[in-house]
Amino acid sequence: MTERIRSLLDAAAAETRPRVVDPVSEVLRRGRASRRRHLATAGVASAVAVALLGTGGLVAANRTGAGMLAANPSPSTDTARTSPPLPSERPIKGAATPPDRPKVSVRVTDSDVRINGLILKVRSGWQVVQGDGGKPVTDCEIAPGSILVNANWAPGGDCDARAQIQVRPWQPQSYPLGAPTRFSEGVSEVILPGGQPAWLTDNDVRNFRAFKRSSWAAFNVNMPWAGAALTVETPTGELDTLLGSVSSEAVSPGRLVLPDSAQTAILAGAKQDRLDSTDAVAVAKVLKRLRGVDRVVNDGELPCASAQQLSPVWKAAGRDMATLTLTYPSGMPEAVIAISSTDACAFATSSMGGRVWLPAGFLAEVRALLAPGSGT
Repeated sequence: MTERIRSLLDAAAAETRPRVVDPVSEVLRRGRASRRRHLATAGVASAVAVALLGTGGLVAANRTGAGMLAANPSPSTDTARTSPPLPSERPIKGAATPPDRPKVSVRVTDSDVRINGLILKVRSGWQVVQGDGGKPVTDCEIAPGSILVNANWAPGGDCDARAQIQVRPWQPQSYPLGAPTRFSEGVSEVILPGGQPAWLTDNDVRNFRAFKRSSWAAFNVNMPWAGAALTVETPTGELDTLLGSVSSEAVSPGRLVLPDSAQTAILAGAKQDRLDSTDAVAVAKVLKRLRGVDRVVNDGELPCASAQQLSPVWKAAGRDMATLTLTYPSGMPEAVIAISSTDACAFATSSMGGRVWLPAGFLAEVRALLAPGSGT
């Protein structure tokens, strides 16, 4: 269960904004979260569940499990096919009116959940539950076989094995300038049916390897183009069926979609120290170089034959990819570009859309452009 606990804690950390890579505080925070999980009791959690259902904290939008009452899908509207914009400003501490928790906009039917082009099929016996992002919800309040949307999940209770998919807003990792540079993870990209990417960290790729020796699978996966992140928990025997229920609306191949400009650029990966640049000239050069890459990755060209098979359903088209985070003037992430770290089957994908083949040495070229003094 080690991989499950690690993935759940990573999911809880994703709710903290900005997300800071500080190994000391991270270890302390995870220790506190673990203690909270063991201290909570099933009786208290059940009482909270009654209160939540009575106040609208969780609303069953589509119940299909045995013994469950049918309900109409919650009304919502489709959002634009382009990537939802990320928040440009940090929440103001001590504000009289705290900002609302970010939410994903969904459309729910009897057969699927759609989030900006992301499609989650509602499997037989599963239900869709929409939260209001308010009161925290613990595992003991989650019915097995639930797709939870905008639920404020929190560690607690003694109910561990609950098959579920949690859907929450995607927030890219935030690296404060001047923070330690050695604690970065690479990205692995899976191309979903329909053509959009799913991004997994190194930690969750390791989890996939561990699933083969475990009866339970738990991992996080990001769909930046949909503005959504998923936490998935399922018995290992049902993993392939669950992965096969995740797809995207068809997207046409295209060049990288990029911001017009960026205040800073942060290049991070698992194999090299992070490189931060506040040099406007250097950042502009990198954006110009990215716009100039025009060899589009067409349908069916990825994954390459050498790609890593994570499961019978998911194959990683890119492994150990570096991330180039472009920021607003406030320092908040605006876009993330995943860039292959090797020249074999090298490509880049933008969180805003688009995927292109890369020439040899491209990552080293970007690194050189961002190196101190390169903009002068």
